[in-house]
Amino acid sequence: MTDIAIPRRGLDPVDKVFLGTTLGLTALSIMAFAPPNPALRVVAPALDLTLDTIAMVVTMTVAGLAWIRFRERHDAFAVYQAAAFLAIALGNLGGVVGTIVTHGDSTLSTVEPGPEHLHIFAWARLLGGALIVAGGVASLRGRSPAHPRTLVLVVGLAVLALIFLVEANAPLPALVDGPTGDQVAPRMTPFGVGLHLLGAVLYGIGAWLTRLLWRRDGSIGDRYIAFGLILAAFAQLHAAVFPGTHPGPVTSADVLRLGFDIVLLLAIEAEASAIMRALRGANVALEAMRAAEVDRAAIDERTRLSRELHDGLAQALWLAKLKLARLTAESHLSADAQALAREATEAVELGLSEARQAVLAIRISADTSPHFGPLLSRYLEDHADRFGLRVEFDCRPDLPALPARTQAELLRIAQEALANVRRHAGASSVTVRVEHYRGEVLLTVADDGIGFDPASVADAGFGLSAMRERAALVGGRLTINSVPGHGTEILVVAPIGGAANPASPVGGRA
Repeated sequence: MTDIAIPRRGLDPVDKVFLGTTLGLTALSIMAFAPPNPALRVVAPALDLTLDTIAMVVTMTVAGLAWIRFRERHDAFAVYQAAAFLAIALGNLGGVVGTIVTHGDSTLSTVEPGPEHLHIFAWARLLGGALIVAGGVASLRGRSPAHPRTLVLVVGLAVLALIFLVEANAPLPALVDGPTGDQVAPRMTPFGVGLHLLGAVLYGIGAWLTRLLWRRDGSIGDRYIAFGLILAAFAQLHAAVFPGTHPGPVTSADVLRLGFDIVLLLAIEAEASAIMRALRGANVALEAMRAAEVDRAAIDERTRLSRELHDGLAQALWLAKLKLARLTAESHLSADAQALAREATEAVELGLSEARQAVLAIRISADTSPHFGPLLSRYLEDHADRFGLRVEFDCRPDLPALPARTQAELLRIAQEALANVRRHAGASSVTVRVEHYRGEVLLTVADDGIGFDPASVADAGFGLSAMRERAALVGGRLTINSVPGHGTEILVVAPIGGAANPASPVGGRA
């Protein structure tokens, strides 16, 4: 035999609310039932009928949502909830329709449910309570109904059969007896009392089981339903003492059932809010996956370009360098031809160096390592070895991990900045720093070269426009500080977490 898995945990604030509500309703019920026993009832047939109609709409809605939850999540308890609230809804429907049909020629203010319709309400509510208990036990034991649709269909047909029997005046045990005048309230028969007390017990057990399921699964709707079932249990208890029948009184049981309906409405709203939050979270996750896929595609493309540059352009330039070297060694060449050959060799060597640097930069930018400092350090070391330029590198050891896209764009900006230093600055040393401050990463490339006036350089000059665009792609901004004769400093500031909507670059001029 499978034991019920009961989550063990101390009382939380919600449990305290449940316990406080139960104790408060118990105290109020004791005071209401103690002698002298006043009839907590107001004769208002139209209001009584309206409350039953509201209950029908609310419980039918909850039944539909429970069925949807079962279809989407395969939640076993949701099947029993759907069947339970369908039974209650059909019971309310049968009672309301039967009352109106019986008094079809009466005005709304005089339409009243008769004693026979109490059977529809009582048995439908009892069936609903039994289904909630059965569903709670089955769900806690990890069991699901073999034929969920059949269960819901059979429950619906059973309630409809009950309505037919009542409307056909089938002989049923009396639930109330005694006077039915305006001054003297009727009383429940022992059978009616037992029926309603059994319903109270079932709803109380259902509230406890639903609370356990809420603590196990975390469904916000179950939390509200557990609270509502407490009200339903006390409504059954009050109905056993203060029955609602002809001439259509509104009793304390009706007030408690109204509270139950309000809690069910809150459950519907809470479930809808939870679904919207889940959808928003799913959309965020999908967007993150899409961005990761785009980054992965970019990395794959960089890897392919690196391979093609190495195997194609770099090899062709290397072959051209060898051929030019052989040509330069020919003794029959004139001085002018040898000079041109040497110039061509130097150009090829420069192109080969640029190709190697491009291959290295692409390979490093395709590295999926989250540590940007070591990636940039590798590139700077290779650059210093190839071009003989002294490079000082300083990176904060506590630099947070950067997105792959941010790493790639910062690396290409550093590459372009160093190329500008090599071609135009006439510098003897370069300092590269990587820092972070208030959620942003700061990349600085400063040289001791000749400097320039940023205002006098065209947008496309020195590749500065491309650097600005790369910074903007990751939500960053690029600033250029330079004075003729005093070197140049390029500062890039970008958010560590990346940016979906890149900010416009600000700072110095290109």
